[in-house]
Amino acid sequence: MIKNEKLKWLNVFLWLASVVSMIGLIIGCGRYLDESDIGLFIEFVIITVVTLGFLYLISGKKTFCCLNNKTGYTVKMLLPTLIFSAVFALFGVMSLFAEKPPQKENWVLSLIISAASMFLVGVYEEGCFRACACDALLPVLKKRKHPFLWTALISGLVFGYVHVVIVDFTDPQMILQFILKIVNLLVSGAAFMILYWKTRNLLGLAIVHGLNDFLPEFLTQIFQFKDMDNAGTYTTGEISTTVIYGIQFIVEVLCFAYVYKKVARTIDYEKTLEEW
Repeated sequence: MIKNEKLKWLNVFLWLASVVSMIGLIIGCGRYLDESDIGLFIEFVIITVVTLGFLYLISGKKTFCCLNNKTGYTVKMLLPTLIFSAVFALFGVMSLFAEKPPQKENWVLSLIISAASMFLVGVYEEGCFRACACDALLPVLKKRKHPFLWTALISGLVFGYVHVVIVDFTDPQMILQFILKIVNLLVSGAAFMILYWKTRNLLGLAIVHGLNDFLPEFLTQIFQFKDMDNAGTYTTGEISTTVIYGIQFIVEVLCFAYVYKKVARTIDYEKTLEEW
């Protein structure tokens, strides 16, 4: 772990390198690994190992020693963030009764692998955009005004931007969806960041993040739904997507307000900054 004040900027470059590596591995693995459940699981294992490697270079053993610190507390405080995912899961159940799709073969194995894969996504995304970002940015911003705010803002904007797949900037609807997607992830990321400041816990963040990704689409691992090809598209140009993002924004703001009230106000920021 770098102690020299000037060399601490190297940690920022290591964090950015972890972001670039994640994107590069997603593209590279997508080319050389098949898109089966096992293929995706292997891809996520590789990205997780690389991300945790960057985290060790940035933080040393300190963050890993707190890896499961107050996991139950972290999950409990972030339970409101699962509301939107649970609503989507309910819509999936409603589609199940309406469409009556056939059951997949080996769905139990598919469901287990999917759950494990989404947990790994939680580990490497929280590891990159919360742990690596915070451990790299806070030390270099600590002498400036509002270092926690800037850390959350910078990491949140990067977190939001890398999640946007395709945007047609000539389409006003897609531009609005692009903005809403980034803002939603900025707000939700801020809630997760607050818990990281409080506990430096990565496991709890990964569990909640993984559930947020797993719940909306877990039924697709059991049943063969039609028209699921665009499930991973974040900007569609359709008004229905904009409405969903608008509702999501309201939910994310309410969840953030809850975490801010219950957690952020209990943090001794000066002490946290000194000990970081």
